Amino acid sequence: MAENEKTDIKEIQKEQHQKPDGILTKKINGKTFVTEIYFDKNSKETFQDKLLKVVQSEQK
Repeated sequence: MAENEKTDIKEIQKEQHQKPDGILTKKINGKTFVTEIYFDKNSKETFQDKLLKVVQSEQK
């Protein structure tokens, strides 16, 4: 299953022709999670604005 997921991600990346703006790697209980981050270059919101929204929604 993991191999299929890796193949699917690579196929999506080839179609998009876009490199990630950032990559987060986190190890939890012996498993490594790699998250690629893409930002909309046309967005009016900053990363700080978006992060503030997430933090505020978590506090509710």
